[in-house]
Amino acid sequence: MSTLSRARAAGALATLALVPLALGSAGGAERVDGGDVKALGASLALERAAIKAYADALAANVLSPPVAAVITRFSNEHAAQRDAIVAALSQASATVPTDEAPLDAESFKTEGDVLAYAYSLERTIAGSYVKSVGPYKNRDYATLAASILGVTTTHVALLAEALRSGAPYPGGLVT
Repeated sequence: MSTLSRARAAGALATLALVPLALGSAGGAERVDGGDVKALGASLALERAAIKAYADALAANVLSPPVAAVITRFSNEHAAQRDAIVAALSQASATVPTDEAPLDAESFKTEGDVLAYAYSLERTIAGSYVKSVGPYKNRDYATLAASILGVTTTHVALLAEALRSGAPYPGGLVT
């Protein structure tokens, strides 16, 4: 029997909250903005790239069991986020793109390589969501992006702590 930490419960709840939001009022055909669809498509490509990167990291067989469990968890959360974005695009009757963001492929030789790459990847994804929230015309999409942003910045913070690389966002409010 596994224990349920507050962080794990919060992550699970945040991820589960994305799907109903995406399936709810996230726009019918009359509310769809081309810029919104493009931004959702870009987010979807990043989520797919993260899933692939984490699969590659796990396949490299360089992770200790605890780190492999965290990487698996991150991948599962990105899969839930991908599914929420696909649901939002489908609800809007928009074409769901099939591409993934082009990321520099890494050759993972050590657990440290995986953690450093994951940290960089999650910061890139978080930055993308920070930039996308405000411009959405459909505020339900902005809410979806902000929900995903919360999960992704949690990944950044956890990875920063694992790497002991200092503040996840230097100059942030928390010191």
